[in-house]
Amino acid sequence: MKIVSYAAQQLVTTDDVADALVVLAAAIANEGGSQAVRIPIVIDGTLDSAELVVGLGNDVLVAPQASAGDEPDFSEHAQKLREHPSYPLTSHAEEEEETPFEGWNLDLDLDAGTRTDRG
Repeated sequence: MKIVSYAAQQLVTTDDVADALVVLAAAIANEGGSQAVRIPIVIDGTLDSAELVVGLGNDVLVAPQASAGDEPDFSEHAQKLREHPSYPLTSHAEEEEETPFEGWNLDLDLDAGTRTDRG
């Protein structure tokens, strides 16, 4: 479970929903806009939902939340967030996971350009 901090409120939702929300919020902000989205939340063990305006000027902070019980299945809601027209086809994090250093040609000899002959 994760906490979504938004407008001085803390909402509890699943990891899947929170992760999709962050990617979507960043994508909408990157487009220079803002949009209302609905996410499923848990309040005192009861399933509910909340509407948030995400995007430019609307900060969303996501953090881990310890939970004792089973996590509800909000996978369908997370998928709806991923199907939003502004959601990127692949996120930057997904690209890095697959091949984090592919194509990098690193020259780790840091002293090579600073050596001088002192004779």
